[in-house]
Amino acid sequence: MAAMKKALVSNKIIAKARKVLEFAEQCSQKAKDWVELSNALFGLGGAATQSFATERERTAFCKTKEYKRILALMDGLPSPSIKEFMDLTASANGAISVRLPRTVHAALLAEAKAEGVSLNQLCVSKLVAQLRAVV
Repeated sequence: MAAMKKALVSNKIIAKARKVLEFAEQCSQKAKDWVELSNALFGLGGAATQSFATERERTAFCKTKEYKRILALMDGLPSPSIKEFMDLTASANGAISVRLPRTVHAALLAEAKAEGVSLNQLCVSKLVAQLRAVV
């Protein structure tokens, strides 16, 4: 069974996963908490985000032993302080402004119309899905 699982993940993905794990190990020594490490890996411009650009690659990455090691590294780091979390929450007003190419905007509008939801609802659901995929 383990041999079958390994066969599902390509050598290219495993090689990328090893590089991301090396980066994670270096960052974990400097990170003040797991959120900082998570952002360095999975945030915009993060090592894993850049290495695994497609959903298929991210799914394969999550099946690797390197990914499991990264999760263990994050588990070994402290949580952010309650004060820091409260400060972030207090400054979040729930609104962001994003500039999009017209073609992307039009595609999102068409998808929202087809789904029968508002553009805001569609964008929120897409963002939440991405956050769940990363974590």
